[in-house]
Amino acid sequence: MTSSQRQLLIVAAFLAAVQFVVKPILTWQNDLNTELALTQGQVQRSEQLLEHAEQVISAHQMAIEQRDAIVTSLPVATETTLLQIQMQSQLETLLRGNNVTIDEFNWMTGLQSQSAGIATLNAKVNIVGSLENVARAQLSLMEQMPFVRQQSIELRPSQRRRGAVHELTMILQVAVREQGGAS
Repeated sequence: MTSSQRQLLIVAAFLAAVQFVVKPILTWQNDLNTELALTQGQVQRSEQLLEHAEQVISAHQMAIEQRDAIVTSLPVATETTLLQIQMQSQLETLLRGNNVTIDEFNWMTGLQSQSAGIATLNAKVNIVGSLENVARAQLSLMEQMPFVRQQSIELRPSQRRRGAVHELTMILQVAVREQGGAS
């Protein structure tokens, strides 16, 4: 074998070693490096979650306390008809205190269970007055009776009365606490 053939054979052996030994090792190292980077990212995210775990737990506890406070502030439904009379009286007193006329007040539903211990009553209320008084009455209702939610609201100029008179029709949902045998 000549020296050039021997050199070619050494170069071929070197290239074969690179192709079948070194290249797979480099590929394995790159795969291992990528997997290590992904694992390190997961560890960092887990550490961040653990750092904020106390805040999440305290926010959860605060939400539970606020929910309980809201539930205890709701009116108690011991008897549906009595409750409707009391709620209607409170709503009418509040609305009339803002110089509006109540054209219509109808309970649309009886007591309807919504969730554990919470029920609702739905009412349709139509009030009439100046735009300013109607708006003030609606805002007073939202501020002073937070357990009353407005499902629907429609404001329009009055068709039956002259002047700058407006009608506000509201579908209200009144949340109450249920007690064992609410009727």
